[in-house]
Amino acid sequence: MRATLLTPSVFVVALGFLAGRPALPQQMMPTGEASMHTVHQPYDIETFGEFRQIMMAGDFSPKVRLDAVMAKHPTTGVGALAGARGEITIYDGKLIVSYGKDGAPADANSQSAALLATGRVAGWQSVQVELDVAPEEVESYIVVAAKAHGIDSEESFPFEVRGNIGSYAMHVNAAPTAGPHGMGLPTAETVRNEGDRLDSLVAGLYVSLDLMGIATHGGERTHAHWVALDQSATAHLDRWGLKAGTILLLPKP
Repeated sequence: MRATLLTPSVFVVALGFLAGRPALPQQMMPTGEASMHTVHQPYDIETFGEFRQIMMAGDFSPKVRLDAVMAKHPTTGVGALAGARGEITIYDGKLIVSYGKDGAPADANSQSAALLATGRVAGWQSVQVELDVAPEEVESYIVVAAKAHGIDSEESFPFEVRGNIGSYAMHVNAAPTAGPHGMGLPTAETVRNEGDRLDSLVAGLYVSLDLMGIATHGGERTHAHWVALDQSATAHLDRWGLKAGTILLLPKP
C-alpha cells in the first residue's frame, strides 16, 4: 500500500475550507425505535443506541445483537457492550470484544451492544503522518487529511490507524455504576490505562454534525478505539495523539 504524504502546506490550505460550512443532509432510514437506529450514506454508517443516553441516563440496555451486525460485514465499528460489561471494536472486518471483568462468554457474537456505530468501505488509501499530532489536534488532522484526499468532511466516514499513538488514555467498561448519571458523573466502573506512546491499531469513525451525541460524545466528531497489534484486545480511547510515521487509513473516494 503506497503512503500519501500530507504536507504542512496542504494542512494549512485545507483548514481554510472548514469554517462556515453547513452540514449536508444524509439519508436516514429508521428501523424499529427511530431514535436508536439510523443508517447514513455513504460508507453504510449505521448507529445503534445513543451516546447521550448512556451519559445522561446510564442506558446500557441491549440495542442490537453482534451476530446480526457482523452478518452485514462492516469494515469498522466502535461501541460498548450491553450491561456496561466491556468494549466492542470491528477492525478490518474482525470483531474484537474486551471485558472489564473475568468470566467473559466464549462467543462474542452472541453478545449485545448498548451502543455501536459501524461503517463499510471498499478500500483504503494511506496517509503518512509526518509530524506528531497532539490529542487536541487529532480531529482537525483527520478532517483536513480527509478533505485533501477527496472525502467530504461534512459526511460521516470510518478511519483506521496503524502505528504509534500517544499520549493516550483509554478504558474498558466493567460494570454499571449504582449512583446517579449526568454531566461529569461516571457512566460505568472502568479499567483504565494511559501512557505516552503505544504501538497500536485504531478503529474509529468521524461523524457528521447530526450524529454528535449519538455515535460520539457531545461536542466531539470522532469515536475511536485502541486495538492490540494481535487484535486480541480493545479499549475506548478517551485521549490519543498520533506519532510521526504512523499511517492513517481513509476510505477511497
